[in-house]
Order: sequence, then structure tokens, then C-alpha cells
Amino acid sequence: MSAASRLWHRAPIWRAMLYSIPIFTALTLLYPPAYLTRAVPALRPVFDRINHALGRNPSPAAPTSAPDAPPDAPPPPPAEGAPDGGSQQAPAGPQLAAPPITSDLGGAIPFAGRILPLPAGTWHPVLTTQSGPHGELLSNVLVRAEGGVVTGVIIARASTQSLPLSTVDSMNNGCHDDRNYLSKIVPSASKVMECWFTSHVQIEGQPLSDSVDIQTAFNRLHVLGFPIPYVMLVATWNYAEAATDRGANIENVTILLSPARKGTMTLPAPPEQWLKQALPQNPGAERFVNAANGWMDGWTTMLRRGFHGDLTNGSPDLVRASRDPASVLPGE
Repeated sequence: MSAASRLWHRAPIWRAMLYSIPIFTALTLLYPPAYLTRAVPALRPVFDRINHALGRNPSPAAPTSAPDAPPDAPPPPPAEGAPDGGSQQAPAGPQLAAPPITSDLGGAIPFAGRILPLPAGTWHPVLTTQSGPHGELLSNVLVRAEGGVVTGVIIARASTQSLPLSTVDSMNNGCHDDRNYLSKIVPSASKVMECWFTSHVQIEGQPLSDSVDIQTAFNRLHVLGFPIPYVMLVATWNYAEAATDRGANIENVTILLSPARKGTMTLPAPPEQWLKQALPQNPGAERFVNAANGWMDGWTTMLRRGFHGDLTNGSPDLVRASRDPASVLPGE
């Protein structure tokens, strides 16, 4: 009996490890960890081909149960022929697609016929959806991670056709919540509604949203192994412009920023201490909120310019404005 044969019979653990190699290799190819694709960029085309071959499309929601939108998001548009605010048959559920999360995005990207500026760093697509009777409401969820930990999430929604004016009222409600850290109504022309606000959300222990696209996106992040801090600062920008058909063209961008120490899940204050009235007793949390408020005050200018298509990817003013409090530049 050769030495290899004796080792094979006398080392069952070693034998089991050999059996496990193809199994774990297959799992790695099917569910690539984010750190591996960042460490070995050459593997990204391989993972992309596998994702494309498998479809990677979450199951759409049941047609008979339209999801409830979160308070700061535009509601689904009414079915064709239904009066605004009246009874109507629920439209089919949104069409969802999960693009390869290994794709890298930055600067500004096309979105709903407009331009969506992205805060600093490299962003990855998580989920895209299309909803409404004619597919006139698009959404896009993006994630940014540094050191293996999520530092930002973008949830962008926009219409490709005009929506009922009741949609604008729903969007505007979020800017009048007393629990917000800061709310700002931007003075504008009579045919424009623009406002933004900052608040916070606890990721663990409660549903993040009733909206099917947000639930699906965060479920995908959890499955792919993206650690998300227990508290995220929420910055929301709402914009609506009157259309010639007495409807409104809208855009709603919600940005979640991590207040955790870079590369960790450590927060400057416990999750229960992020309420507006508790901030003065938590200087670290208060500093981050103030920094986010100051950044958002300038970033909304970029969002507005993107809505009107007046934005150039890589322009110096966009680069300067993109540096949010949770971003990490190379070398930091």
C-alpha cells in the first residue's frame, strides 16, 4: 500500500476536507462575498456571467397585493381610468431585477431619463424596479461599502410620465414630521414642490419599510453578507414639477448614511439614543447629524441639477459636493 493510500484511509478529516473543496468552490461562485470581488477584480467577469446565466431576479410580488409605500416615497400611480383618490383596482406588482452587484458605479448615472448624482465612493447596484399601470415609476437601490461594512444606501424613485397630484401631497408629508432632525422647504416657483429632511432609522429589530423593493433590496444585502450598522442616518429629497396634463413629474431620493466608525459597526451612540431630543446628550451622534445636515444642504443642488439634466459627470463642483460624512476616500 502506497503512502497516499495509507494517508487516505488513516486521515478521515483530511479526506472530508478534500470532499468539501468542490462544494465550497461552487458556493463561492454562486454567492461571491463582497470582499473577494474587491480583492480579486479579475473574478468579477466570471461572477457576472454566472449571475446572468442564473437570472438573479427576485420573484415579483403577487399581482393582487400592491405593496404599501413608505411615508417618504411616492405611492403607486392609480390604474388608467380610475379617478384620483377614488376606488380602483390594484395594479400588478412591480417588476424587480437584481443586476450584478459587482458592477462599480460613481459620479453620476442616467436614471429615468434624467441624471442621478452619486455621493463619493464606489456604488453597486442592488435592485431595480418598474411599477405602475404603464411602468411609469422606476426605482433604483444602490449600496456603498468600505472595509466590508455598508457606509451608504441610495433609494431613488422617479416617474417617466406624469403622476396624479395626490402623489405630491404624499411626498410632502415627510417634510413636516416633528421627529425629523431638520426639515427644509426650498423656496421655488409656484409649479414646483421641493423639500428635504434628515432623520434616522434602526435597521435591526423592526421592518425597515413596507415597500417591497426596499425589503427585497435589504434582504439581498443580508444574503450577500453585507454588514449594515444598526442605525443609519436618513436624508430624503423630494422634488415635483407640474406637468402640462395637470399631473406632476416627480423624483424622490433617500440616502442612508452610516454613522459608524470607519470599517466597523461601532456607533457614536447606542441605537436608542438617536432620537432628536437625545442628541444634545450624545456629542458624537450630534456631530454626525450636523455634518449630514450641512452636506445635504449643498447636495440637494446637485440632485436638482440632475433632475433638469444640467449636470456633468466628473465636474469639479460635483466632486466637491459629493463628499458626505460617511464617505471614505482612498488612502484614508
